[in-house]
Amino acid sequence: MSSVTLALAALACVALAGSVPAEAAPRQAVRVTDFGALPDDEADDTAGVLAALDRCAESGARRLVFPPGRYRFRAGANPRSQSVLFPVTRLDGLTIEGVGAELVCSGITGVFAFDHCRSLRVRGLSIDWDRPPFSIGRVVAAAPRHFDVEMEEGYPVEGGEPVQAFMSYDPKTRLPARRGLDVYGAVTSTELVRPGVLRVRLSRDIAVPVGVLMALRHQVYAYNAFELHRCRDVVVEDCTVYTCPGMGLAALVCEDVTLRRFRVLLRPGTNRVLSATADGSHFGGCKGTVRLEGCVFEGMGDDGANIKSGLYLTVRRIADERVVLAQHSLKMADVPDPGDRLEVSHPEDLLPYATLRVRKAELLPEDGMHRVELENPLPADLREGDVLGNASRAPKVRISDCVVRRNRARGMLLQTRDVRVERCRFEDCTSGAVYVMTEIVHFNESIGTRDVVVRDCVAENCNYGAAMGDGALMVFAWLRDFAAPPRPGVHRNVRLERNTVRGTDNCAIFVSGTQGITLKGNVIEQACRKPTGDQGRSAVAIRSSSGILLEGNRIDPGRQGAGFESAVTLAEDCVVVEPAR
Repeated sequence: MSSVTLALAALACVALAGSVPAEAAPRQAVRVTDFGALPDDEADDTAGVLAALDRCAESGARRLVFPPGRYRFRAGANPRSQSVLFPVTRLDGLTIEGVGAELVCSGITGVFAFDHCRSLRVRGLSIDWDRPPFSIGRVVAAAPRHFDVEMEEGYPVEGGEPVQAFMSYDPKTRLPARRGLDVYGAVTSTELVRPGVLRVRLSRDIAVPVGVLMALRHQVYAYNAFELHRCRDVVVEDCTVYTCPGMGLAALVCEDVTLRRFRVLLRPGTNRVLSATADGSHFGGCKGTVRLEGCVFEGMGDDGANIKSGLYLTVRRIADERVVLAQHSLKMADVPDPGDRLEVSHPEDLLPYATLRVRKAELLPEDGMHRVELENPLPADLREGDVLGNASRAPKVRISDCVVRRNRARGMLLQTRDVRVERCRFEDCTSGAVYVMTEIVHFNESIGTRDVVVRDCVAENCNYGAAMGDGALMVFAWLRDFAAPPRPGVHRNVRLERNTVRGTDNCAIFVSGTQGITLKGNVIEQACRKPTGDQGRSAVAIRSSSGILLEGNRIDPGRQGAGFESAVTLAEDCVVVEPAR
């Protein structure tokens, strides 16, 4: 996640020449085959597709067509960009059609990067890599500072391959291992010890069990199948991503984005346990409405969907009565636009106490520092260390009939306002199915949510892996050092209705820091299978919350896990309301 902003920001340096108004020749179709991109051969087709895109920009044609077949592309084949094959800038009204077309890439590269495009449509494409950006094999030997992996068929290695993350899988189910390894940033080098066997050297002692299946992610973030930056009115439909060295789709500061039948899948007929190496989809700082309809996210190295208002900026210095210098915790860029509304919170509670309107903002050259000038004077109780969350970049969300399964991490992260998630299914996610959240622990992703409804969803065998949370369905915030909110109000008006949670190691539902939480008609079975602490022994656990309505939930004690002790646990600081009669 941490590379999304940097990857998308690079698009500003890449542009197609000669943008022509979309209405000049909107119905004229440009076929990539007319420019030398020919399917079903071994030649690299990058130059042909670039020439076809140039023709669209020059002529005003707004339909780019990939006839059926397999097209091949090589990282670095685009002389305009070393990070992405097809950068498209300020080309409005473009439709890319590829029904029956498959784009097969080699090397580490992004595929499509759209910057400042309006009324964009992409449909019918499939994207894959000839050699996936990960390797899979069985651990055949291990020591405290290294382990050896015998590769499965389809993962040739030579030694020297980078490994940014590795994760253990059950060799029988080929699911992420229960309480298994999930390690980032610990590999110093790799070497070939014999044909097909890679030794992975570590920077610290790690106990790696012999016999487990291991997935080595050579690249995790930054090279996405689809990138959108400051685009408006986008529909991506009937597209499939089998793998990529990053995210299936990442959208930054866009407005009105719809994914319809967008699929990130383990390629059928292969031995893969991973698809995209990072999120299936990721939305940061968008506006308007984000829609996900009938999508499937399977086997990712990170979340199915992460939808956030952006990043919290921490106030580092008060320059004058209307200017602050602020910085993200990881020094990432998230520059607000003029007119954006910034909510100000103290880090000890994350409760907004003031709203400021931006006059102008800029990213300074040193250390990711943002200079933010406000239209109104700063509040008297503003202090260094307070955080700014952009309330103008909190898109509405409408998600329906989607599936997330067999992935590392969460099903969906909802960090925005006015949200509806309906009729979705979550299976075998190592962490929770749905997180309604915000945090200032590491990524500092914003914002406190409002008016969220999750209903008629099913979560089965979720929250069992290495990166577990307190519940399969969670409404919560992490303050500094993973502290819980001391009082309600970080989240407001959240409803979890008619959901089924079946099989989870801790709570089925966990809530904290919420003002107005309704749990109604939910069915919970096999909760608390193997709790990580006392809190996980309740099917439902609620703390630091008010306006709690519990009605019609079915929690049969005889149908819960071995660690189950109580149906509902309310902390002393909770306030319950009686259901209407």
